Amino acid sequence: MNRSITSKIGIIDFNPDQNPDRRQYIRRIGALIPKGIEYEGFHFKDDVDFSGCGALILSGSKFSATDYQRMVRRTSVKGTDYESIDRLVKNLSDYQGPMFGICFGAQLIAHIMGGNLGKLSQTEAGYLQHQLTEVGEKDAIFSQLPKTFYGAHLHTDYVETLPQIAKAQQASVIAVRNSFIHVFRIVCANSAVRYGVQPHPEMSSENDAVFLVEVNRDWLKDKIGEFAYNKALTIPANAEYQLAQTITRFAESIK
Repeated sequence: MNRSITSKIGIIDFNPDQNPDRRQYIRRIGALIPKGIEYEGFHFKDDVDFSGCGALILSGSKFSATDYQRMVRRTSVKGTDYESIDRLVKNLSDYQGPMFGICFGAQLIAHIMGGNLGKLSQTEAGYLQHQLTEVGEKDAIFSQLPKTFYGAHLHTDYVETLPQIAKAQQASVIAVRNSFIHVFRIVCANSAVRYGVQPHPEMSSENDAVFLVEVNRDWLKDKIGEFAYNKALTIPANAEYQLAQTITRFAESIK
């Protein structure tokens, strides 16, 4: 069944260094959107009108959302790529529909909605464990996950605090890892729901669980050390791969 254009999902790729015909984030995320639901990929440098999209999915990125937020607060956004991100953020700030942000994309949603970002003392990488909160166990998208679930990681930035209620109807923590916010839900003033997911659902499969660790081997091993790097390559024996389904359920929730 073909849906109207207002139900089309826009996937925004925040990575600068891939051939546009082979953008893996759009391809991987798109593969989790059910047949019959239209989607279109966009690059963060494109000048795009999102009014034809019923929802947006924001990809991860090698850029730092925390650095970007600090630039904004100093009113001095520097660097061609960050200037492109800033232009897009101003566009996204006017967007009224649902969003699903992944890693960098999650941090960007938190920033747009008035939350605070921070940096970990060490880069977190690997196929790692999270726990649903009581709110998460009742959430329409995440309640079907096990209370303890796994997801693929490679990040140093994180969401430190969610926006105050004055900025939204509701802001809730859906899942945590080591007491840090790893999944959140924000209900906007117009009732549009926005999710932020620190782990990568599109990489949380049996084949790709440590893809991000492997593909970034050289700089990551130098950054965290060989012991930590080898540990990040280890997939726990009891790991499961249900996080990917959250993208599918989000897409199905768009009317």
